[in-house]
Formats: sequence, structure tokens, C-alpha cells
Amino acid sequence: MSQNNENLIIAVDGGGSTCRVTICRLDGTILSQAVGGAANLTTHFETAVATIESTVKMAYKTANLSADRTGDDFIYLGLAGAKLDGLATRLKGALKFKDIEVTTDQQITIQGAMSDEDGAIASLGTGSFFVCRQQGKTLHVGGWGMHLGDECSGAYLGRALLRKSLHAYDGLIDHSPLSQNIMQHFGGSPQEMILFARSASPMDYGSFAPQLIAAFEHGDAIAQQIMNDSLAILHNMLDVLEVKATGSLYMLGGLGAIYQKLLRPEYQQICCSPKADAMAGAIILARKKWRKKEEN
Repeated sequence: MSQNNENLIIAVDGGGSTCRVTICRLDGTILSQAVGGAANLTTHFETAVATIESTVKMAYKTANLSADRTGDDFIYLGLAGAKLDGLATRLKGALKFKDIEVTTDQQITIQGAMSDEDGAIASLGTGSFFVCRQQGKTLHVGGWGMHLGDECSGAYLGRALLRKSLHAYDGLIDHSPLSQNIMQHFGGSPQEMILFARSASPMDYGSFAPQLIAAFEHGDAIAQQIMNDSLAILHNMLDVLEVKATGSLYMLGGLGAIYQKLLRPEYQQICCSPKADAMAGAIILARKKWRKKEEN
């Protein structure tokens, strides 16, 4: 069947840093892929929608398909912020496809990493979430967004670094080379930092995480305090989830490997590589939803 005459699946993995799109046939054959900017529904809904639409258009173009064919295709979206009331419904109203399914980035990550098996995930990127699945029961912890949650994430670390730098500026704690560099970044002005914070996105805060990690590895006092505090939170998350009982821990996201090296031995011993990534999870879930179409 010609691509122009068949229904295709558009799988979307959208988070605080990037939006990935894959176009595939109903049998799973991949036709094209594209990558765009951040697509977090809670950070800025309209921007997320625009990013999704532009990235889908790029994927259509790569596959030599018309972007006007959305009414013929199915779209499955796993997005940061999708679990908040009303956002998924708003998104469905904004997109024009034959059928639309919206779920969280957590669900596609879980499917990709663990398939249908038991295990636990600590997803530590720009945002974060923690989940444990055992004997048919799934428990989620965290993942409540930058303002009230996303513990141990890049955004969380970046905010903590700015806060500690202000504490050092006020003389509440001693400056370190890292906090001095942060103040210099803002021209030595707390006011400039506050202006930044008023509109900063998770990705904006997360941009300071690499500098923090590098300083931590070189023994910077403030970086070590922030990372040690964050590691204590991470261990508490894993303890509450009773992760050890599952025998499998998947440390995912850009910070996953960094934290993995710092885990207590009993957790390091059960760390394992994910079976696949979140995009693969989105494709699997999409095919499960629409596979009857494949049979017709």
C-alpha cells in the first residue's frame, strides 16, 4: 500500500528539553524521525503545541509526505505535564488528526525501559519522576513539576544552585568558586538573578546543572552540599518505593548515570540497562491501541 493511502502512526516523546517525533507504519516500520525543542504542557501550553506541530511537519517532510495528511493519521503523544487536569483535553482540541491519544512521558518511558516486567525507574533529566511496578501494582512518586517537585532533576539542581549562590552573597554561607561564578554570570547582581527566575523554564534552570556536576566532581563545597542533599532525597524515594524488592532499577535521563555512581551499594547492584527508550515505548503503546487497523 502506498504511504499516501495508508494510515500512519505519529509517535511523540515530549519533555522539558526536546520533542522527538517518529512516523511509522501500523506494523512498526519507521519512515522518519525529527527532533524539536521543549514540549512541556505545564511550562507553556501554546509553545508546546507549536513545537509539536513544527516537529511533526519536519518528520513528514523527511518522509516525503504532505503535512496536510494529518486527518489520515493517528498520533500518540507522551508528554511532560499531560497528567494535569484539562491539558490533555486542550491538546486534543488543538491538534487535527484521525485519532489522538495523549499520555504522560512517564508512561512511554516505563513501557520502553521495562516492557511489561516488574522493576523500578528513576528518571532524572530536566524534570524527574520515580516509579515502581511489582506483581501488577504500580506506585508513582514525584513528577509534580518544577515549582513543587521534580526532585533531583536538572531543573531542581539549577534552582538549588542559584539559591545557594544568593545565600553566599548574603553571607549566610561561605562562597565557593562555583557560587562566585554564578554571581559573575548574573553580573554580580541578585536583581538580575531574580529577573531571570521570574520567567525561567525548567530547561533554563537545568542549563546550570552541567556546571554544578563538574564543580561537584572537583570538590567544590557548595556543589557537594547540593548533590549530597539531592542524593539523600533520591535514596529516600527509592526506599519508599521498596525498589530492592523488584530486583531491577533503571536509572534514566541525562543525570541517571551520574547519580547511579553515587548510589548505595545495594542499589548499584540492581541497576540495569533499559530495554528500549521512551520513543520505542510510545510506538509500542500506539500500536497496541491501533493494531486492529493493521488487521483490516
